[in-house]
Amino acid sequence: MNVTSHRVLLLIDRLGRGGAAQVVVNVALALNRVKFSPIVCTTRKAPTYGQDELLRQAGVPLIELNRSSRWQFLSWGALWRVLPTISILHSHESGSNLWGRLWGRLFRVPIIITQDHTAADQKRWVVHLCDRLTSPLSDRIVTVSESGRDLSICLEKLSPDRVVTIYNGIDVNRVAYGLTKKEARPLTGLPEDRWLLAVIARLSPEKNHHGLFKALTLLPEDLRSQTHCFVIGSGEIESQVRGDSQRFGLQETVSFLGERSDVPTILRAIDVLVLPSHSECLPMVLLEALAAKCPIVATAVGGVPEALDGVGWPLVNPGDSGGLARAIASVLRMPGAERERIAEAGRKAVVERFSTRASVAQVESLYHSLLTHLPRGNRRNDRGQR
Repeated sequence: MNVTSHRVLLLIDRLGRGGAAQVVVNVALALNRVKFSPIVCTTRKAPTYGQDELLRQAGVPLIELNRSSRWQFLSWGALWRVLPTISILHSHESGSNLWGRLWGRLFRVPIIITQDHTAADQKRWVVHLCDRLTSPLSDRIVTVSESGRDLSICLEKLSPDRVVTIYNGIDVNRVAYGLTKKEARPLTGLPEDRWLLAVIARLSPEKNHHGLFKALTLLPEDLRSQTHCFVIGSGEIESQVRGDSQRFGLQETVSFLGERSDVPTILRAIDVLVLPSHSECLPMVLLEALAAKCPIVATAVGGVPEALDGVGWPLVNPGDSGGLARAIASVLRMPGAERERIAEAGRKAVVERFSTRASVAQVESLYHSLLTHLPRGNRRNDRGQR
């Protein structure tokens, strides 16, 4: 390991299928190892979907604190021991952002970057208050869309020159876009004789599964009778979402698949990915769908319009179930040549703007710019030396 590289600590509550976890893993794996030595620290214990092993195989140290309560202060010991050697602390999500700011300043980490993955207008009041009070401790605050940046500046009274946008990035090559629909459906176990829709999202209120179910009842009869919708994901309101599907009489139309590890293949197997959300930052599944050349119908919230800008898939006002139904019908009835043209434009947009390479290049540029302005005596190399 090069002794002049800077140690970067990536701090997050937990690994898993969430967008923030994917961002952390992508950055840890793709950082230039000559210039940066990444370490990942998770503060809570949760299923990791093999991400822990992926990091270890790549030689990225992983510190797991396994905290079950915010009052377990002694469990921070492993983090405290490494912080004096860190040049850059880059935390993700509100809980880790709070602790990253506090511990980072206490242990005199030269650079502290905090990254938001939740829109500022969707934060609980206590989280909003904590962020307002502690944001001055961050050297830079990263948002994942320009929409999110604008909200953070407005609602959290942040100085615009301290808030930067770095779009989420995905491993474009991981998406099996070369599979045909006919090849993909048997691999996923999905039926081959229906129009297939899917909503792939956490089961929580802002994802608006209720609005999608209402839209399904508003589809023209010839489409409704030939359409099946899959709900993929889990979350705190699963029983409520299941109850909504029954209240709309959709028992034969909607299936719940829970968490799936084959989402890239599913995106090649379905006819439309639907994102009916009331609120988003920049959902990773949207980028994966673009990379898979999967047709999309989404609400115009958060960073979604930024990702779909110039692509051509329809956008709908949030909460407009009638508009959602019309947009779904229009995509299902779209001529094949037009669908392929739009799909190709979407994949091109991901490669150019939302790939892991593009995203990590922006992260490295941010790191370099902040390191350049540090007094030389405040820099730490990978041996913890100043």
